[in-house]
Amino acid sequence: MTYSFKVYISDGKEFFEYGIGQETTRKSFAFSQSLMDLLYLDIWSYGDVFDKMGTAVRKLYETKDDRWADEIKKGLDTLAEQHIYFECLRLNWRDKLNKEKEQEFQGIVDLLPYKKLTHIPSNIHTLQDQIKTLWNRVLDILSRDEPIQKKMVDYYNQKGGDSLNMFQFQPQPMSFEIIDQKTFTEVLYPKDIYDIIDFFVRECIKQEQQFRVCKNCGKYFALTGHINTEYCDRPFDNAGRTCKEMGALRLWEKKKAENPALKAYSKAYKKRFAWIKYGKTTKEAFYEWAEKARKNRELCLKGDITLDDFQEWLDD
Repeated sequence: MTYSFKVYISDGKEFFEYGIGQETTRKSFAFSQSLMDLLYLDIWSYGDVFDKMGTAVRKLYETKDDRWADEIKKGLDTLAEQHIYFECLRLNWRDKLNKEKEQEFQGIVDLLPYKKLTHIPSNIHTLQDQIKTLWNRVLDILSRDEPIQKKMVDYYNQKGGDSLNMFQFQPQPMSFEIIDQKTFTEVLYPKDIYDIIDFFVRECIKQEQQFRVCKNCGKYFALTGHINTEYCDRPFDNAGRTCKEMGALRLWEKKKAENPALKAYSKAYKKRFAWIKYGKTTKEAFYEWAEKARKNRELCLKGDITLDDFQEWLDD
């Protein structure tokens, strides 16, 4: 191979080093981030890209015309921009295409079977379902309170279990070497994207990484801090607010609905803010009032002043 691609974990982060010859790129992510990104990647939205590449491969079989190789490379470039795992696919197929070009594509049928490309979306979709099920049974913080090892053994030994719906671990092309002259660790040299997925699934199991379903978006996220965290940091809306921010907003709305002091403050705030529009007050006067209102609100919540006194102040 004229390219290199390796994956490893160091200091709680996952690293990807890849390139051609001496020109290499190094990218890092928080541990399990790349796997979680793949878990919720809408792989079917790239179905057309895979189909076009499959068509181009078959055309290349027939014509041996280099322009079809270029079409395949364009598709590979598009995929590599969507997820780091597809960078491995891109480099692997580009390497084979370049070598076959030197041989006028005489061995292209055996070296690059088109189904290796066209079946990727369905394979990824199946793996996504398998991993979610594995997480639910073993690594979900809300799964039964037993050792991870026991849950893994029970899951894979369950009677009547459908092995097709279970994630199947495969042998890994691993090395054990020095990284950055300071760390000695296992290094994966993947043959394909499935090796990378396998590597991170087993690392999550080995490190007993726990996950939780976000109460806002319904997606799994890794618990890296407080185990009671209920919301992830994924962007949720077009305004750029995260699920965690949306969770805090919903919690405030809930408290406001349940607490008469918060409810009274919110009502008065909205009323006086509207006064600006109708010229009944100025922005400066409103913000001065709002600062005092927040202080009195906190006094009421602490019990330093009564709700009646707070309401009377708001009405004044």
